Amino acid sequence: MFRFATGVTLYKVSAEEYMFFGRGLVDVQHSETLPRVSSFQLLPLSPQRSMNLVALAVLALLGLTGCGKKLPDCSQNELGKTVKATVTSGSPTPPSAQSKPVAAKDVLIGIDGSGSMFGYTQAADPSAWLRLLQSVNLSANTLGLQAKAFRVGGGTATELASGSTSSASNPCFFKGCSPFQPVASSLQTLWQRGYPGQSPPLRLLISDLEVNEGEVSPLIAGIKTDLAKGASAGVLALKLPFTGPVFDSQARPLFKGTLNRPLYLLATGPADQVKALLEEIRKIMAQKGIQSQELSVFGYLNSNLTLTAKDARVIPPEKGAVGVPVQFSTGRFNPGSNSDYRFIQLKPGATGFSVMTIKPWSGGTTRPDLGLVRLERIPLSSNDNTSPGGVKIRYMIVSGNQVRLDLDIPPSTPSGAMRATIETLPEQWWIDWDRENRNDLKPAEKAEKTDGILLLLNTLSTEIRQEKGSPPAATLCMAFQTTP
Repeated sequence: MFRFATGVTLYKVSAEEYMFFGRGLVDVQHSETLPRVSSFQLLPLSPQRSMNLVALAVLALLGLTGCGKKLPDCSQNELGKTVKATVTSGSPTPPSAQSKPVAAKDVLIGIDGSGSMFGYTQAADPSAWLRLLQSVNLSANTLGLQAKAFRVGGGTATELASGSTSSASNPCFFKGCSPFQPVASSLQTLWQRGYPGQSPPLRLLISDLEVNEGEVSPLIAGIKTDLAKGASAGVLALKLPFTGPVFDSQARPLFKGTLNRPLYLLATGPADQVKALLEEIRKIMAQKGIQSQELSVFGYLNSNLTLTAKDARVIPPEKGAVGVPVQFSTGRFNPGSNSDYRFIQLKPGATGFSVMTIKPWSGGTTRPDLGLVRLERIPLSSNDNTSPGGVKIRYMIVSGNQVRLDLDIPPSTPSGAMRATIETLPEQWWIDWDRENRNDLKPAEKAEKTDGILLLLNTLSTEIRQEKGSPPAATLCMAFQTTP
């Protein structure tokens, strides 16, 4: 510890020196009085003042990074337990008790036979649909898999006599003319096909994923049967030429005409085979000229580190500062002693702050609160609770595999620490391709998106995380001080 000598005359900091320290030591966002620069500004000073400035610099640095009080570990809850994804009651056997699935020899291919798929065969250039069917067959053969094809719909998955996907090149497959009967969507029936053995089979569904009335529960319930046996999942999304009417999941007409419409290949089974099959199909389709593709594979979630907060910004920027100590009723806390937190000071006029998992932040897709974030206060004393009070999420912005949260902080909000936990972080394309609540879009733009794709993929990813006991995708902790 430092000890001050007795009899020393207190040094009065000049306005010039005040600016010197303000500019060099504190990250003030466009402050009203202290402009932000990236390094100290060298000023011509006398030797005595230079020595005094060094002493003040040491004291200032200790104030920012010194032996401040320690906040609770960001990754632990109020009981001292590591924050993890919430596992529902009745969950299947944890992964530690499961053996690795045996590689499948077959691939069960289900093609959605409902009328909403008819337009892929009626496009001005229907060869894209045919090339997809061929790519699936070729990929299965390349990987040494025996393909078994089914027409999915009408409450059953009917095996096709040819055993391949070629039957789906016939428009009657979807229109419901001889030799096919018209059927309604029942995607879950592919997963209701029994399969011998304890290991999950490899299944591949080809569909627009416009599930009836937006109800994803039957499909998820069907898939969970395989997840319980150790299966993983993945989805390849493409946009193919389409001509005809487009309906939403409530069977309401959206658009009629020509467009590029989403089509999805949803696979479940042993993780390595799911990844290999979808990547092989994507590669072949790219070589055939289909460039609008997105791929998500959920089998390797445990290999991804939990994202943490790397930066913060006050809203608006001039109404506060980040990276500075904060004062709570329980004491003073410094950034240097709590590297897993972002520190924020809010001045009068501040409406909130942003916290993000990468620095610097750029781009991304912005949506209002998607209901994917669990926001809670971190108790600092026995009298504290975890209720966030009036703190709310204004926007969630996703850029690639990074996330930014914009939080509203009412003026009366007491200072404290908070944690935002995201168990499953949606990929940016899940949001971009989702039609839900997009009243800002024109009919043709809506037709190029899918009802509930975000909900479906996020739910599926969450189920797999729970099966594998994966940690949350992101845990962001913040210590903020409000100034009356």
